Amino acid sequence: MTLTDLAPGFADPVRDAAVSFRTILDAMARPGELKLLPVKAPVPAPLNGAAVCIALSLMDPDTPYWLAPDLRNDRIIGHFSFHTGAPFDADIAKAQFAFFPVADLPQVMLDLAIGTDEYPDRSATAIALVPGFDVVGGARLAGPGIETTCDFAPGGMTADAWDALERNAMLFPLGVDTIFAGPDSLAAIPRSTRLTRLEA
Repeated sequence: MTLTDLAPGFADPVRDAAVSFRTILDAMARPGELKLLPVKAPVPAPLNGAAVCIALSLMDPDTPYWLAPDLRNDRIIGHFSFHTGAPFDADIAKAQFAFFPVADLPQVMLDLAIGTDEYPDRSATAIALVPGFDVVGGARLAGPGIETTCDFAPGGMTADAWDALERNAMLFPLGVDTIFAGPDSLAAIPRSTRLTRLEA
């Protein structure tokens, strides 16, 4: 791959990364609350807009990342390497960030680092790519950052995926933080969030 094959990153890398970073932090602080992307960047297929913004805002040379096989190609690895310096690692257990289609969530949650009793912050962040939000069903969320409860329904979730998130919440303070990345918006379920399935 040559430089001419690479897609551009943020139009204003410093400003746009900072604005995107604040949006991601806000999503983590307010679980289940949908956040529209305040900035955009070119999207190498088959990623989506939010996934790219998350990568360009959070990753750096000290944050190994993993891509699901369905998302893994030289163009994306080259894109992330050039714009963030982050190293790709084929071993998901070593990844600090993992990008995958939401259908893969049940297996991915079994494989990611959940931290240790001494260092619970040494856990991975899961970035699940979804087609959109506000579908029928979903889950009712409660916990830090939620005043009472919040209903949350990202597209593509299965019963097994919700079960995986419930098991993850039971590990707190260990566990994985999950960001749901859509075409032009994102939302998060941190490990501290409790959830109850809703009927479709």
